Amino acid sequence: MGNANNKGPIPPPSSKPTPEGMVKRLQEDVTCSICLDILDNPVSIECGHNFCRGCLSTHWSGVSAWGSQCPECRAPCSRDRMIPDTRVKSLVEKIRDLPREETLTATGTVSPEQGLGAQLGSGRPVQLVCLDDKGGLTLDEEALSRCLEQGGVGNAPVCLVSIIGEQRRGKSFLLNYLLRRLRSPEVKDGSWMGQEEEPLEGFEWRVGTHSVTKGVWAWSQPFWVPTEWGKVAVLLVDTEGSMNIVRDTETSVKLSALSMLLGSYQILNVSSQIKDPDLAYLEMFLHVAEEVGKEYGLESIQHLDLLVRDWSNSTVLGSDGGKEHLRDVRQMLAARSPCKHPKALEALRRSSSRCYLMPFPGKRIMTGNQGSLRDMDEDFRDSLREYVTTLVGSAGQHAWRDRHGALLTGTQLAARIKKFSDLMKKHHCGFSSPAQMAITFHNQRVLDRASADHALFLKEKDGDSRNMIDCLKVWLSKMVELLAERRGQLLWWCRIDMRESALETEDRLTELEEELTQEAKTFLEIYRKRFKKFVIFGGWAALVLAPVVGAVGAGISAGIATAGVAAEEAVAIWAGTGAAADIIVGGGVGGSVGGNVARRDRQRAEAAGGGREEGDGTEDLSDDKPLI
Repeated sequence: MGNANNKGPIPPPSSKPTPEGMVKRLQEDVTCSICLDILDNPVSIECGHNFCRGCLSTHWSGVSAWGSQCPECRAPCSRDRMIPDTRVKSLVEKIRDLPREETLTATGTVSPEQGLGAQLGSGRPVQLVCLDDKGGLTLDEEALSRCLEQGGVGNAPVCLVSIIGEQRRGKSFLLNYLLRRLRSPEVKDGSWMGQEEEPLEGFEWRVGTHSVTKGVWAWSQPFWVPTEWGKVAVLLVDTEGSMNIVRDTETSVKLSALSMLLGSYQILNVSSQIKDPDLAYLEMFLHVAEEVGKEYGLESIQHLDLLVRDWSNSTVLGSDGGKEHLRDVRQMLAARSPCKHPKALEALRRSSSRCYLMPFPGKRIMTGNQGSLRDMDEDFRDSLREYVTTLVGSAGQHAWRDRHGALLTGTQLAARIKKFSDLMKKHHCGFSSPAQMAITFHNQRVLDRASADHALFLKEKDGDSRNMIDCLKVWLSKMVELLAERRGQLLWWCRIDMRESALETEDRLTELEEELTQEAKTFLEIYRKRFKKFVIFGGWAALVLAPVVGAVGAGISAGIATAGVAAEEAVAIWAGTGAAADIIVGGGVGGSVGGNVARRDRQRAEAAGGGREEGDGTEDLSDDKPLI
């Protein structure tokens, strides 16, 4: 028998990772460090790191084409070496497809309702719109692009569920239970609501009187819902409470406009019962939505839920109680003459509007900080489960459509939101009321039409000037006059059509004038070079073609002379082209001097490559030197 001490050191206890640790390690392997979500269409770059193709393209689009670096390790990389990583893509797909009986919940126990893929691709809240103390709104276009233009959403129909209303009324709380339901779409019972003591996570929320949500937030990952026309990407949007229309109407107007664009399924969250302030806010919101809809070709409100929280007036709750309460509100509005809130009354009469009554959640959940099922009153839990299940079950039917009924893709919707953001930047004071916003939309259309007309005018002149004969008929000074005349006409039309105050109108017109002047200046640079080359080339061509068409030079010169060109300028051009014609017709204006000039021009034109287009490096073409 040997001594136990001779058996060597005792091995350490097994360090096999826990189920929770295994999930986290898998997450790290398939997570993009840019969007922090599960990899979508993964690519690898020279340093070996992996990213979503869309995330990496967006990241690099904002930096110089030279000196691209890896977003993770900062190693120099080439943009043209984004290689699809099929092995990582396969790993992601396998993780998503793991059998449900082999998957784990966050507590480490087996769950038939949740898959590992859902845990890995759970997403996170991202801020789309920042709001400062002065009511200024800033759109994060990169975050918007990640939500609406990547991961397949850009080419798919989208349904955005957006909650608006008062502050501190449980909007973010409700969204987090919508998240739980969307993560477990196939669950038939109420187990999707989670464990009794499971804390509520997702969008930031907490009990108390202080506002939590600032600006506009969205869940970064879409939830795909099957419909008769294919899968629809469902996204959740959380908006800062904005019902205090007396305190800051302009901020409410801006937030309402963005909420309308970010919500095909609108939830107006109110407390206790639908009161006059709620209807006043709804009236304002509907007015804003109507103007935004007309401007961007959308239905103003596709679906509206009036969700009444903390209902205590009767024992009839849910959708049945909501029908009764909505009927009473409509009767109350219709009884007034004239109706105080006509747009609200019209909206509440639509079949696409409904009301739902939800009871008080209970004292424990109002004083706690977990949001768990254990702290809810039983009737509130039942009501919450019914409302969320019904909403998620119908969400796919409320994908965004334009006014003609065509489905909108994520990319198309993102373009409209970005356009509205640009409008807010241009018109800082154009949103003091829905009526003022309508004026702002109108004035921007006037300005856009003028810009488009000017661009078309320049395009036509550019096309004409590509023909040598047509170009030489319009001297540079004449073209300057034509451009100035057109610019003046457009500015005059804008001044007549715009509906702003005199000061605001002049500011917008000054900006437009600067824009049109710069465009004209750019065109004139091209036109000047093109005109001079045609003059040079015209003299050379006349010399070469003289045996066949001896009148070419004279014809060109005559055309120039009759186009309003100054006498000394016409003589300069005539001297070149007329000299070539003089070889056949004899004498004339060109004479022997013209012949010498024509020969020099021919040499210069041949050295410059004849009639090449602008920007080709032709020498001696500045205004302070003779054309010929």
